[in-house]
Amino acid sequence: VDAEMKIIMEATGVYHEHLAWHLHQSNFQVYILLPLRAKRYLQSLGIKSKNDRIDAQGLADMGLQQELEPWQPCSKKLLILRSLTRQLEMLQESRTAFRNQLESATHLANCDKMVTKNLRSLIKTIEKDIDNLKKRIEQFIAEDEALNRKYKLVKPIKGIGIITFATLVAETGGFELFESQKQLVSYAGYDITENQSGKRMGKTRISKQGNTHIRR
Repeated sequence: VDAEMKIIMEATGVYHEHLAWHLHQSNFQVYILLPLRAKRYLQSLGIKSKNDRIDAQGLADMGLQQELEPWQPCSKKLLILRSLTRQLEMLQESRTAFRNQLESATHLANCDKMVTKNLRSLIKTIEKDIDNLKKRIEQFIAEDEALNRKYKLVKPIKGIGIITFATLVAETGGFELFESQKQLVSYAGYDITENQSGKRMGKTRISKQGNTHIRR
């Protein structure tokens, strides 16, 4: 009996994307799972060991036994936007790190002036690059009719600026794959997990099992 071949893989940061795009363009049905889902599936079978062979077999079993949603790649425009927002995030983190180093250097009993001068120069350069990236992101959204329309919908929400919007829309593929706010909350790792058994009440906290770029 002929059966449709399914290609199932874990989402591994950005490393799975080239293969997924290639297979999708070659007309294969591609399914991409979050690592946590695959991990919990193996745990439900009582499998405690982990290696590439076991993981691959687990993914294959999931494809045979479960109804999975086929992967749909987001548009190239959103991938370009994501490259901008992630670069901005990286520069902001670098700026914070250099600022902390400068703070420490200025409180050292003995520190060469070249060190503080170099740190201030790096911070100044990064701040200029951050400003340029923000302008590019704003320009990118303004020039795209669909993105600009979506931004106008969320703009009135207090605390949602254009950079936050750009990050959200880029990391979620324009919200196209989400059918409810619950799915989005879970994808971002803001879903609540409880730790309770009998009379023992553990801490209730967000899962943090999701997209770190959105939470940031």
